[in-house]
Amino acid sequence: MTVTQPRTGGRTAAPPRTGGRQTSAPLAPMQVQGENPAADAGAGARAVANLYGAFSIETFCSVGPLSLTHDDTAGFLQYTEQFTPRNYWYQDAGVQAWAYYEDYDNWQDTYGTDAVTTVYHCGHGGMDANGVFYVPMGSAWAGNDCTATSTNMRLGNERARYVFWSTCESLRVLGGHSPIRTWAAANQGLRMIFGFETVSWDDARYGSGFWNHWRRGESLTSAWLNSSWDIAHDQAPSVSANGATQQEAQNRLDNERFFDRARASTAWWQWRWYNTRASAVREGVHALPGDPRRAVLAPVGARSLGDLADRFRVDRAQVQQGPGLLSIGADERRLHIGDDGVLSATLAEADRENRTPLARAEATAMAEGAVRSYGLDADGTLVLDRVVPVMEAGGTDTGDGHVDEPVTTATMIQFRQLINGLPVLTPGAGAVRVTVDNSGTVTHLQAGTRAVEQLSDRPRSMAAAPVPPGTRATADDGPLDPEIALGRAFSRRLRDLVARGGAPTGYAVVPGTTEVGYEIDGSEATVVARRAMELEFEGGYRKRYWVTATLFG
Repeated sequence: MTVTQPRTGGRTAAPPRTGGRQTSAPLAPMQVQGENPAADAGAGARAVANLYGAFSIETFCSVGPLSLTHDDTAGFLQYTEQFTPRNYWYQDAGVQAWAYYEDYDNWQDTYGTDAVTTVYHCGHGGMDANGVFYVPMGSAWAGNDCTATSTNMRLGNERARYVFWSTCESLRVLGGHSPIRTWAAANQGLRMIFGFETVSWDDARYGSGFWNHWRRGESLTSAWLNSSWDIAHDQAPSVSANGATQQEAQNRLDNERFFDRARASTAWWQWRWYNTRASAVREGVHALPGDPRRAVLAPVGARSLGDLADRFRVDRAQVQQGPGLLSIGADERRLHIGDDGVLSATLAEADRENRTPLARAEATAMAEGAVRSYGLDADGTLVLDRVVPVMEAGGTDTGDGHVDEPVTTATMIQFRQLINGLPVLTPGAGAVRVTVDNSGTVTHLQAGTRAVEQLSDRPRSMAAAPVPPGTRATADDGPLDPEIALGRAFSRRLRDLVARGGAPTGYAVVPGTTEVGYEIDGSEATVVARRAMELEFEGGYRKRYWVTATLFG
């Protein structure tokens, strides 16, 4: 990575001092319990009832199956159920249209989308050219009603305040679409809606990843955007918030962290998304090197906590050790280190008033300066991976129906770790992400790199067997061809779908996703080929999948 000096003018903080011997006292963490996401958590058992409900579908009434929606939903509920039992979790054939429609969405004051404050739905989804959102059900309820639609929903006039749609195209914001267009009639008091502008992935980590980010002090908005980004970079997660005024909706979008039961006015809508369509992306590596190596990685947690605290200039007197996470510093400047070794930091409050985006080169230079200043390149070589605009818009469906033009509010710059000349490909690992606001201030960063302790030319799982006595050794075919290996891996994926009775009606390689690099598995990194495939199912519903083939490991 070419590193430039950080800018010294403006609001950019001075880099920390990293040289010299550290003489500070050792950190003394205070043990804390996990944080309850309910705003009224201290109000007693009765007050925290009717908070959570969920739906997940892998086997559908009329479209092809998915594989990981139950795991996704379990990851979301696993965190909340430390504090509050769910009202319900309907799965597969138990998911029916009644639960989404006005007459029954608070059935027996317990069941349905409007019976709880926060509802999580995971499955297929799609949107037509008119902005209508379609949700396939697990089974029919009254005749042939295998699909619920946004036009028939009325949510928020009873209990619902937060709706998570872990589905494709549930919250579109581009191409003439907006949350207002899709959800204005349905939204009768929701505070926030979470979804996607694009096709999403059949992946188990959306729900659990959301809480991993939230526990680091991120807002509900940032936790959803960042957890989705951890899974894949070609999807565009989106979040919409409502309020009586633009200021109220903006504040909710920026800062809301706890699930609040209060009904929101829908007079103003404000929404944010990662504009992957406008991203600048690194050219991928497509060939296996002539001397592939298996990498042995440094243990998770090998970094010195005291050194990190000094490097990031956080308050060493404020240290908290919670389940799976160590936090150092105050809310306005705080460092988090997870059990997985991922480091994240909140460094400054973003300048929300500046709506003039930095030039891409300037934002990149600021990010490179932060990487150098905070020593985030110490684990190995980093290469610029992509530059992503963080976009925002807002509007109203009352009066003249004014909708603001989209603006860039920040820029996210991501770097990839190289091992033996190849990038780390594992989603959520081997990357450094830096967020820079429009005034040039580095506000947040996250680093998931690991130092390499050894490179070995001896594979663990692909070594040739010894030649039996009395026989001749066969010729070595050499390293696997990436295209052949990926073709075989995708064939296995298709066979699994067919065995479940859900062969897709079509499929295609997602452009720009085929690459050779390293996949992290515990303490090792192996050389793999990887690409994303988009599958289309009956009814036009789509989903994306990673296909990975080991080349040396």
